[in-house]
Amino acid sequence: MAHCILVPVIVLCVSLLASAQEQTHKTDHVIVRYTGIELQHAQSIARTVEAARKHAIDKFGFDLPDVVNVIVDCDPQHRNHLETDGRDRITLLIPNIAALRRPAQTGIFHLYGMCHELGHMAMYRTIPRHDWMTIAAAEGWAHYIGSRLTDIVYESEGEAAWWDAYDYRADGMKRLDRQIADGGRDETVAGAKAWKELAIIAGDRKLPAIFTAWGQIKFDPSDPAATLGPALANACDDPKAANWWTRESERLVSKLPMSDFHVTTLTAAQVAGQARDLARDDGKSAGMRSFNGGGHAVAFDAPAGEWYLTAVRMYGSRYGAVRPPAEDFRVWLCDEQGKVIREFTFPYARFERGQPQWVTLNVAPTQVPAKFMVCVSFNPTGSKGVYAHFDAAPDGDSRSGLPTYGFEKFDKGDWLIRATVDKAR
Repeated sequence: MAHCILVPVIVLCVSLLASAQEQTHKTDHVIVRYTGIELQHAQSIARTVEAARKHAIDKFGFDLPDVVNVIVDCDPQHRNHLETDGRDRITLLIPNIAALRRPAQTGIFHLYGMCHELGHMAMYRTIPRHDWMTIAAAEGWAHYIGSRLTDIVYESEGEAAWWDAYDYRADGMKRLDRQIADGGRDETVAGAKAWKELAIIAGDRKLPAIFTAWGQIKFDPSDPAATLGPALANACDDPKAANWWTRESERLVSKLPMSDFHVTTLTAAQVAGQARDLARDDGKSAGMRSFNGGGHAVAFDAPAGEWYLTAVRMYGSRYGAVRPPAEDFRVWLCDEQGKVIREFTFPYARFERGQPQWVTLNVAPTQVPAKFMVCVSFNPTGSKGVYAHFDAAPDGDSRSGLPTYGFEKFDKGDWLIRATVDKAR
């Protein structure tokens, strides 16, 4: 099954999988760059993505790229993995060619998976900030629309679309409807059921308008549903849609957990100028990570007395295109439970591409509790993000995760992330 870019804490590949053996197969709107597989496999992938893209645009009206780039790397060291950057790229890793055979032999639904990832693209391109979505919302949507597209591709392409020909309608709505009938206890299936119900209410052609409305609004991350609901009502003026939202919003929307710690801020002129740099690392990089759907967090103990966070320093480097993406990344000041005290945003351009370096992110001076956490998240993909470096010994308190999903111990080392604190005058 395909993996969404929002599934928490999946480590992205460091390379872009290019090698001397890489070959290319092109169709009108798809470029497949492949290593370790044969032309017939690349042709099947391209044909599937080409057809799914066409039908997603023609039948639903989704905004999809003029060219979808698919990278396929076959290597015995790989585990089966499929992901999208949410813009125009799909990456498939497989251990061997046999993994591309029909699901009856492998248990892996590659043709459906390509449709699934196009579904993510259709959503994320229209809703750039989608960190409010739960797994049920993001994966459920891709499961639903991927199942729909699988059936529609079969109608136009037939069994011959896949090199190991089979009736892949069994992987589409027939499979999803069976999963729903079985109770839909899995969050992805429950989410797919919800999206299926909305599509019936609103109609296929209204779905892009709903996504556009959600993508254009600003919302309070502590209660996104309060703004998303009215936007849905404006895009789909049907009482049944409002009822659907009332019933499903709790399942689909994740609230940013807010701390009870009182937010007290200072101006720059009110800071005493007695800054201290709090560090849990030794300053020496032993490796780097970019977490797909996750973040990098460090827990700190404040010095005795009243202190204010004035900056976060991080050692890292941006990867992907030469130009930074036109989006912000987020830094959260959290209490010791990981609940948010305050959120800060910074442009991706703060990190240079290539060689890592220390980057200082100045924040509005904000009081910290005796124990607090700093979390940095870049909403990364395979083609854009920031590598966070860590040292060799996990003897501090570094974690991976997000406030919305929770945190777990990072056991490879300590993130090279530091908190600068100062006193009030």
